[in-house]
Amino acid sequence: MTHHITADRLVESATQAVTEELFHDFDNTLRTLCDEDDDRKTVFRTLRYARIRLHVLCGYISKEETPESDTQIRFLHIVIGYIDTELEILNRYGDTYPLKPHVCKRRWTGAVVELVELIYALHEMKRIDDGEIAINELAGFFGELFGIRLDARSFYDAYTDIKRRKGESRTYFLDKLRERLNLRMQRDDEKEQERRR
Repeated sequence: MTHHITADRLVESATQAVTEELFHDFDNTLRTLCDEDDDRKTVFRTLRYARIRLHVLCGYISKEETPESDTQIRFLHIVIGYIDTELEILNRYGDTYPLKPHVCKRRWTGAVVELVELIYALHEMKRIDDGEIAINELAGFFGELFGIRLDARSFYDAYTDIKRRKGESRTYFLDKLRERLNLRMQRDDEKEQERRR
């Protein structure tokens, strides 16, 4: 993808973000840069360069000591915090972190609680990264994979609902998976026997 958002544009948008509406414009600019540009190195450089310029700008504005400058500095610190978050994501996840979570070709069509049940089972069995991935990171991965929002609160609430279930087994979805897979293999065996006759 062609790189359209420069550090200059990001800094300009950030310095104008002195109201909630203008801050929203900056947030959209930042998201566009981070979500739509495939070149991670360029995104990283743009964010770092913009952050340095904004930090220097804070130093100049703080010398003015007016109510307007106080407001602008407050918003610039928030802006720098947003940029720091994006830089941390790039640093932490590197090439494994998809910058375009909205480009999802597959979607989860079951209930969220079913996906949560599956995620907890995979985590407990240590089948992804030998179990060295945190459960919330695993939830984020599956959320991005299937294009659904799995925030920490709803994820934990779904797990709590699973734990509250009554009966012999509380793993309804996993039980259904096992049952359906066994039935499929049984049907395949029957078809194979019919072909041999």
